[in-house]
This record gives sequence, C-alpha cells and structure tokens, in this order.
Amino acid sequence: MLKRAGEFRSGGGGGAEVVDMWIPTPSLSLPQRVLLYGSCALALGNSVGLLVLLVQQNQLWTRVDQVESRVTEVEQSSVVELLQEVPRGGVGEQVQYQYSRNKRSQEIERELRQELRQEMRHEVSQEIERELRQELRQDVRQDVRQEVRDLKQEEEIQGLLQEASPEVEGSQEVEVEMGKRMRHELKHKLRPSHSHKTEIRDEMMMMMTYSMVPIKVLIDICNSTKGICIAGPPGPPGLPGRDASPGYNGTDGIPGLDGLPGADGKRGKRGPPGEAGQPGENGERGEQGPPGEKAHPTNDVILQGPPGPAGPPGSPGPIGPPGPPGPPRNRSHRPYIHAAQTQGPLHAVPNDWALSGKEVRKQLEKTKKKECLIKSLINPRNISQMNNTFGTWMKDMAVLSDERIWVANHFSGSVIREYNSITSFQNRSSDVINVWKFFQGCGHMVHNGSFYYHVAGTSNIAKFNLRTKKLATLAIDNALYHNLSYLLTNSKTYFKLAVDENGLWLIFSSSLDESIMVAQLDQKTFSVTTYINTTYPRNKAGNAFIACGVLYVTDTKDTRVTFAFDLLKAKPVNMTFDLRPPGGVLAMLTYSPKDRHLYVWDGGYVRLYVVHFISDD
Repeated sequence: MLKRAGEFRSGGGGGAEVVDMWIPTPSLSLPQRVLLYGSCALALGNSVGLLVLLVQQNQLWTRVDQVESRVTEVEQSSVVELLQEVPRGGVGEQVQYQYSRNKRSQEIERELRQELRQEMRHEVSQEIERELRQELRQDVRQDVRQEVRDLKQEEEIQGLLQEASPEVEGSQEVEVEMGKRMRHELKHKLRPSHSHKTEIRDEMMMMMTYSMVPIKVLIDICNSTKGICIAGPPGPPGLPGRDASPGYNGTDGIPGLDGLPGADGKRGKRGPPGEAGQPGENGERGEQGPPGEKAHPTNDVILQGPPGPAGPPGSPGPIGPPGPPGPPRNRSHRPYIHAAQTQGPLHAVPNDWALSGKEVRKQLEKTKKKECLIKSLINPRNISQMNNTFGTWMKDMAVLSDERIWVANHFSGSVIREYNSITSFQNRSSDVINVWKFFQGCGHMVHNGSFYYHVAGTSNIAKFNLRTKKLATLAIDNALYHNLSYLLTNSKTYFKLAVDENGLWLIFSSSLDESIMVAQLDQKTFSVTTYINTTYPRNKAGNAFIACGVLYVTDTKDTRVTFAFDLLKAKPVNMTFDLRPPGGVLAMLTYSPKDRHLYVWDGGYVRLYVVHFISDD
C-alpha cells in the first residue's frame, strides 16, 4: 500500500513545484494480526509462569536445607544422649533421667511428623510442577509451530517488500532478529527447569538415605543399652505379609539306590493250551516172550483175547437167499454197522455157521452198550487260529466223501463261508454264502446238504438248502429265545442242533421250568417227532453235544462233562470226564458221527478231539 508523504506547491511565475511522495508500508490482514498478538500474549504468560516456578524452586531449596540441618542436629543429639551412662545413684535420679528422656523423644517425634508433612507437601508441589511443565511444553510446541507459520508469512511479506525502501528492509530485519531471540530465550528457560528437577530428585534421594541410616543405628544402640531408648514401647505385631510367588523347580537329584524287590504277585490266569507237539520216536523193541502152550485146533470163534494177524481173503461164497425184512432203523442198527467196520475181524458179525442168531444178537447188544458211552477225549489237535472269539465250523455229517468246511463267524450274522478242503480253510480261500436271515448263537449244523440254524429274535429253526438256496422254517413252542435267557450262556446260544448215529436232534430250554429239553427231528418232513425233558436246569450248563443217543452237558466253566442223559431210554447216565483246562471261551462243541471226532471252537482256535469210547479199551 502506498502512502502519500507531502505536497509542495508553486505560486505565480517563480513559485515552488508541487511534489507527491508515496512510501510503501506493509499491511497485515485481520486474522494475521489476531494470530500474532495471541502468540505474543501466550509467550508473555509462559514467561511469567516460568518465573513463578523459579521462585518456588528457590523456596523449596531453602526448606530442604533447613530440614537437612535439623535432621543432623537431631541425629547428633540422640547419639550423644544414648552414649551417656545411666547414673548408679538413687532411684529418683534414674526416674528423672528417664522422664527427661521420654519428653525429649516426644519432642523429636513431633518434629519428625512435621518434617514428614512438609515432605508430603513437597511431593505434592513437585507433582503440580510436573503438570505445569507438561502444559508449558505443549504451549511451547504450539508456539513453535505458530512461529514457523509466521516465518513462512514473513518470507512472503519480504518478497513483496523487496521493491520497497532500504529503511523498510532494515525494520523488517530487526523484527526477524527479535523473534529469533525470543525463541532462543524460551529454549534456555526450559533447560534449567529440567536440570533443577533432576537435582531435586537426587538431593531428595540423598536426604532420605541419610535420614534412614541413623534410625537403624539408634535401634541397635537401644537394644544394647538395657532398653533405654528414645523410641516408645514396641507396637502390636503387624499383619502377615502376602505369600511370595513360588520359586522355580530345582534340578533333579541323583537317583537313589534300587529298593528291595517286592513280594510276589498273584498267579495269573492259565493261558490257552499250546499246539500239539510232534510225535515222539518209537521206543526200543522189547524182548521176545516165552513160547505159549500148544493149543488144540477148534472151529469156535474166540470172542476174547488179542487179535491175530489178518489172514488172506477167502474166496466168495455162493449168493444166499434173501432174508426176511429187518426192524425199522433205530439206535441198535447203526452201531452194529459201525462196529463191524471198525473193530476188526474178531469184532465182526460171525457167519451163520459159527454162531446162532441169538448169540449174534447178544454179542452185538454188548458191543452197542460198551461203545455208546464216552470215556474221555484224546489227541487234541489245533487246525487254525481264528480272528473271532465266537463262531462255528462244520462239515456235512451225512456225506462221508464231502471234505468241504463251512464257517459262521461270530454269534450273529447272515452269511457263512465255504471252504473246499482243510487246506483252503487254513489258507483262508473261501466263497461267501448268504443264508437270507440272521442267525443267532453258535449251535448251527450242516447235514445232508442243508444248513440248519436258529433265526435270531424268533423261536424258529431254519433249514437252508446250500444247493437250491431254498429256505424252510420250523417253529418251536414253549422255548426260550430272547431276553438273554440263553440255553448256553458262554456261547450266546438259545438253540443247539446236533447229529449222531440216530439222526437229527435239537437242544433248547423250556420256557415253563427253564430245564433242558431235547427234540428229535424228522429230516424229510422237517418236523418234531419226539420231545424229551431232561429236568436238568439250564443255568448249570456251559455247553452240550449228543453222541450215540446220549446227551453230554459241561459245567459252567466248560472244563468237565458233569451230566449225561440217555435220550433213547429217557434216564440219566452216570458218566463224567475232563474236557479241557480252564480259561478262554468255549463257543462250539459238536460231535461228528462221520469220523468220531469232536469239533471245538475254543478261545479263537478251532480244534479236533478224538472221542474215546469205553469199547475202545
């Protein structure tokens, strides 16, 4: 902006000329002026606050010096008085000295309390000082920022005034230098306050440390001078402190020596029997016995005595006339044939020229009675190890030349496996057969090309033809078949099927008195022909099988045959023998009249036992 400086006017002909002179002067807008004046006022207020803080600091320093000198006097006076000896004169002097000492201690306590109050006030003033300094720093930061902005504006103004007169430029430089000086003074004013603060803290730390040491010394002196002390009587005990945090676990120590061996534990259960060993070597031949007496020749057939060597086959005789029709097939028929095939020439049926018909019938009756009672089970042999505890393995009892084996795994399912031979059974090469319905238990059987089993959840017995895949069922009345009322609890079996020399049998438990019942079945019509009640309770039975018309029942642990019942005579038989050692689950026990073996599924192993009859002795 240009300003008019003056006018010169000329009069008449030789008057002075008129000259107008404009001097450039800087001009600020209203916001800039307000900002500049505000910053100046704020700087002035900060300067005043800083001066007030310096005055308070000087006052605090004087008070600290006074407190320090006072503490020094108290320390010296207390130490001097405690070092003095107590007079040994009269009691009155000692009481007077103690009274003066107590009075002196009370005065010192009052002074110490006042000093503590002053120290607390001093700490409060320090906190106030910290807050003021923080506010001052914030204000200074704002001022610095504002000054930076002002400098930028000043640079812009200087650019506008470069064309102005030198005087104006000199005045602008003076203003800039004044602003720099003010900023430099503000920075220097802040530095001594920080240094004073650190010095105050250091002095306070020194004062507190110096004032705590004489107190410890006074306590030690008090304890060594028979209780004469400035301090009063001890106060009540304080509250227990807080529990410290647990420490770290230490390292493991060196292991100790081994202790004495403990007592022997209980004997474990007996394991399953091992596999049969290899047969031993033949013993040495015995000495030849003395020659026997010379016998007279005779035509009689010797029924007793050791068998002689087999003679050469004789020439076939002429065909005789047909005989009369024989009696119906029953128990007395099949054992005769079996005895004639297995016992050798001396036990065979004699010819008509040797014995009469009555004598033949008597001899066969004796052989029948002796043969149909089991004496023991011998020569156990493991066939294979199975993956399941429960199961059944079977052969066709009616077909002598059929070497196939059928296996039903577990006590419940709907499929069985067929193996072509014992070799394929051991090699696990089989075909799967679906029997249409679920079976229950381990009392199944294969007979004459059909698979007989109990239909799970019902009182029906199923007959499944393995060739035609046809299924027939037979309902059994008054039989237990559910609710865990097993006939044979160890094998989860409600119905047990069996085949012997006399035909097809079914063993079950009566729902009327829970005794063991036996039903004889007709294979052709698949129906029940006879019911036999043994009156033996089912809860005493572990397993059961039928051989030669006699029912054999084991105990609940399946270790011994404890009950025998003649089904044809409908009366018990006094016959018991050992079956196996205890332990494991005996899932299956079936007699085969085809090879006179007992088929067993015991503890996951399938085994064969040779049945030893009394007639074999």
